Amino acid sequence: MNGPTIAARPTRPRPGARTWVVVGVLITYTVFAGRQVGFDISTFWNVWSNPLWEKFWPVPWDWVLDWHNVLDPLLETFQIAVVATLVGCGLALPLAFTMSPLTSPNRTTMVVSRSVMNVVRAVPDLFWAKLLVTAVGIGAFAGSWALSVFSLAVMVKLFSETVDGADPRPLEAAKATGGRHLPVIRTGVLPTVLPEYVAYGLYVFELNIRASVVLGLVGAGGIGRVIEAQRQYFRFDRVLGILLLVFVVVIVIEQVSVAVRRRLV
Repeated sequence: MNGPTIAARPTRPRPGARTWVVVGVLITYTVFAGRQVGFDISTFWNVWSNPLWEKFWPVPWDWVLDWHNVLDPLLETFQIAVVATLVGCGLALPLAFTMSPLTSPNRTTMVVSRSVMNVVRAVPDLFWAKLLVTAVGIGAFAGSWALSVFSLAVMVKLFSETVDGADPRPLEAAKATGGRHLPVIRTGVLPTVLPEYVAYGLYVFELNIRASVVLGLVGAGGIGRVIEAQRQYFRFDRVLGILLLVFVVVIVIEQVSVAVRRRLV
C-alpha cells in the first residue's frame, strides 16, 4: 500500500534580469538625487552634537499644563478638527457618489466632479491655510475652512473608491423595479458602504488633529500658533512639552478611533 503523496515544495522564482535592471536604476538615481540635494549621511550622527539640544530640557510642566498657555489652544485644535471633519466628510458623501461610475447620474457629472476634486486634492492643506488666513484673517476660522477642504479631498478619494467596489446587484435590482436614481442609491448602495464611510471619517479626524497643529504655524489657530510663538523666542523646552502633550492626545484619539473602526468594519 502506497503512503500519502507529499506535494513538492514549489520552487521560488528567481528575479529576472529586468528586475535587477530596475533595482539598479532606482539605486543609481537615488544616489544621484541625494548628491543633487546635498544629502550627507553623516548628518544622522552629527546633529546630536548640536548644543541647541540643551535648550530642550528640562520641560517646564507648570507652564505647559497651564490652561491659558497650552490647554485652551489645544482644545481649540480639537474643535477645529471636529468642525473640519463634519463639514468635509458631510460634503464628501454626495460628491463621492457622483464620482463613481456605479452611482453617478451620468458621465458628464462624473468627469466634472472628478476633475474638480483632482484640482482640490492637488493643492496642499498648508497652502489652503495660508490662502484663507489672508482672505479671512488669522484664527481658528481660517484653520477650520482649510481643514474642511483637506477633509473633503481625502474623504472623497477614499470613499469613492469604496463605492466603486460595492456590490452592484442590489443597485441593479432596485433599478429593475423602476426606482428613481437617488432612492435607488439610498437603498441599494448606501447601507453597504456606510460602515466604511464612518471608519474613513474617523481616520480623517485623526489626520485633522495632526494637520491642525501644522496649520497653526501659519496663523490658522490652535496649538500650532503657540508652538510657533515659543519657537520664535527660542523656548524649545516649552516646545518639547507641548509636543509631548500633543503626542499623548493623538495616541489616545488614535486608539479610540481604531477600536471604533474595528467594530464597524
